[in-house]
Amino acid sequence: MSELDSPARLASTVYPEPPGRDDPAELYHEASKLSPATAAHVLAGARRLAGSPALRAAVARASLRHPELPLVSLPAPAPLEGSLETVIRRRRSARAFAGEPIAGSALAALLQACYGVTGALGEGEPDRAQPLRSTPSGGALYPLDVYVAASRVDGLAPALYRYDPLASGLERTGSPAGVAAATANPELAAGAAATVVLTATFWRSRFKYGLRAYRFALLEAGHAAQNVLLAATALRLAAVPLGGFFDRRLDAALELDGVDRSSLYVVCVGAPGDA
Repeated sequence: MSELDSPARLASTVYPEPPGRDDPAELYHEASKLSPATAAHVLAGARRLAGSPALRAAVARASLRHPELPLVSLPAPAPLEGSLETVIRRRRSARAFAGEPIAGSALAALLQACYGVTGALGEGEPDRAQPLRSTPSGGALYPLDVYVAASRVDGLAPALYRYDPLASGLERTGSPAGVAAATANPELAAGAAATVVLTATFWRSRFKYGLRAYRFALLEAGHAAQNVLLAATALRLAAVPLGGFFDRRLDAALELDGVDRSSLYVVCVGAPGDA
């Protein structure tokens, strides 16, 4: 019997030291499971949400805001060309970027595809309207916040920005320098014209979904990242998703505490290079 035919032997091959009984990943996965017996307790936040107009109003405005920062308006998004089938077939992860800038309208299209507002529930009731985004979200709670480290974008000063999907604009929050350095492949990230960082404000989902909210945040980040990648392909830009980054360094570059708010995923975008 080969190692691949025996689970016990396979574990010893895959893991230098097999996970113990207190493995954090296994404990979390078990603790966040949903069953008919636990659903009422786990989803108690849903009842609080249904009974609180103030909480529902806060959920409808799910986006981090800094009123003291000026908002940079984005241009109209560039049109995305090609059928969905064609774009899916063409999508590839880039390994190099050219040094040319990307258009501001291209960045606007990427952000709109990533997490932009696409409509609203209750549009005939202004006081109760719930904006909807381009990405599916558990309970329409939208725990993500989107940052852009812009290095070479036409019409946009090099800086770190936070995307405000409700206002379709960018808040300038700092320098983009630390973002590339916080990734496991800083040379690749530094070559990008813009780097999109998906972060989560976990309480936006956890008050309703408990431990399972963390799963939902990760799923949502995957949806949003794929939208960016497909939009970049439609715009004939190069893009690559990066899951390898040094969490504390990236959180520090974005001024996140790493607990209530933390980085989840990175997507680098730029003009296509030779590789």
